[in-house]
Amino acid sequence: MVCFFYFRITALAGNDDVKRQLVKSGIVPIIVSLLTRYSSNPTASTLTLKCVAALTLREQGHSKEFLENGAPEAIVECLKIHPDVASVQKNGCWAIRNMVARCREYNSKFHELGIQSILDRSYDKFGKEFGFDVKSALRDLECEVKLDEQWTGKGVQMQQ
Repeated sequence: MVCFFYFRITALAGNDDVKRQLVKSGIVPIIVSLLTRYSSNPTASTLTLKCVAALTLREQGHSKEFLENGAPEAIVECLKIHPDVASVQKNGCWAIRNMVARCREYNSKFHELGIQSILDRSYDKFGKEFGFDVKSALRDLECEVKLDEQWTGKGVQMQQ
């Protein structure tokens, strides 16, 4: 039943008008409460982080509401509790990125919570699977990001 709730919220949040209505209806404190209460459950954490990511996508006001309701602490706690669960780490990156992408002033809260070292560890463990997502979160948090040079252009000469 709980999984159905998460799937419905995430699916409904795909529509921007519905997403705005969900947030207006007071769902943010409920989502943060669920994330805090069930943080030890990797499935619940994964699904709740996915809801946070969906509800904050392209919505600066929603990000502010999540921040004011304690989402950064809950997100970071989930990432700390489940360092070996790829789905928690990936959805946590999405939630963080969506919260700070349009609101860089919220970065400081995540930095206070030590997010860079947590995401660096996540990249070391899951970089091949979803390294781009981790780097996107780090970039939007204005952290130091190690970029890989994928093409150097060596070995080819240009003709004039």
